[in-house]
Amino acid sequence: MTVVVLALDALDAGLVDHFDLDAVRLESGGEIETFANTQAVPYTPEVWATVATGLEPAEHGITGSGTSEWANPALDLASTVTGRLDESTRGTLGKLVRSRTGTRERIGETDRESMFDADDAVVHNWPGVADGRPLQRAWDLMNAVAEGMPRHAFERELFGLCAQQFGWAREMLAHPVSIAGVHVHTLDAAGHAYADDEAALGRAYDRVGGFVDEIVAALGEDDDLLVVSDHGMRTAFYPPDAGETPASHSWRAYASSTAETCPRSVYDVRRWVEERAAQSETGAAGSDEGIDMPTDRLRELGYLD
Repeated sequence: MTVVVLALDALDAGLVDHFDLDAVRLESGGEIETFANTQAVPYTPEVWATVATGLEPAEHGITGSGTSEWANPALDLASTVTGRLDESTRGTLGKLVRSRTGTRERIGETDRESMFDADDAVVHNWPGVADGRPLQRAWDLMNAVAEGMPRHAFERELFGLCAQQFGWAREMLAHPVSIAGVHVHTLDAAGHAYADDEAALGRAYDRVGGFVDEIVAALGEDDDLLVVSDHGMRTAFYPPDAGETPASHSWRAYASSTAETCPRSVYDVRRWVEERAAQSETGAAGSDEGIDMPTDRLRELGYLD
């Protein structure tokens, strides 16, 4: 049994209904509780680190300046001052520093235990926990759109990343792992770009829904899928958002699962996933056989020292 956790950033509970996205309406689920800490609305690295660890930001450390780390000590110190600024301002300042210094920040990673620390658990691109480079690439695309990147180029890059991330999750179902988690930033980036374009954002929801359908089709009889978001996205066309700022984060986080139960809060996700995975005996199903690799020949070719 494998529990697949699809962290679909900015999947909005209201927009799931607005676009009638059946693909993410699994056996159980709906709108769930999320939180804001340094910002007035939920902030991506803080919430996803909480989802993975079950801890408050003050405990897992991915908060304020801890959401970004710089190799340069002076820049790292400066980030403690900018840590509480809004996401847009932080992005603008970060871009300026990158262009002037040739260096860039990386997404901070917690040293606290998460649901991906089990021997038979795997994770790919999870802000605050593992490899934030794909998230940074999505943020770069959002900046490029603001500077005039053509729609076709934006969508080619964005959905290319999306396909890689869903493909990784689908592949993990073929291996003896108990938990496989991946973060996908597609709907957040599309939501910021298309908050006033109902048709374009609807197409993005449909594309992501198609990828979810492929995961569902690949599930084994004993596998489970959890789809979860950290927040939603306000738009210019969704009636409940009237009077709000389009392209800002909403509180309409969403979760849905193929099981009879579903987490009700982002704080509950780790416990829910681990309880489902505890029913798994996948670790015993794997092969302990070694691989007889021709190391001498590989050394001759220069692949090994």
